[in-house]
Amino acid sequence: MFSLMSRLLATQWHALRLYRLSVACDSRGWPNLAALLLLCGKKISTIEIVHGATIGEGTVFIHGTGIVIGPGTKIGSDCRIFHNVTLGSRDGVGYPAVGNGVTIYPGAVVLGGIQVGDNATIGANSVVLHDVAAGATVAGAPARPV
Repeated sequence: MFSLMSRLLATQWHALRLYRLSVACDSRGWPNLAALLLLCGKKISTIEIVHGATIGEGTVFIHGTGIVIGPGTKIGSDCRIFHNVTLGSRDGVGYPAVGNGVTIYPGAVVLGGIQVGDNATIGANSVVLHDVAAGATVAGAPARPV
């Protein structure tokens, strides 16, 4: 029972569900409803998932406040993304591609058309501007392997 109640009250869970529902609406030719659902998700959770982002199954937002995911961002399956994370573009064109099983800790910023390999870890408050190898841990501003 507690698990069901905690899910019903967790705003980050609702943000992901509304995002997935908006993708389904858009694929059925209802772009206005899709945009409205994304707006509702943003208002109730302070998580902004811009239309056009791709998020794999099993990905969760931990303490989701302040997460921003740009329109071309691709996030793999089973990722863990903490609060105040930004996944966006440096030039308005290239967006990050995050592999499967990646953990991104609070305050991290991942910018540009870079690849984050499977099972990588990005430390808190890191600024990632270059590719991250699979299984690597990066930290700092700019982020470097540790």
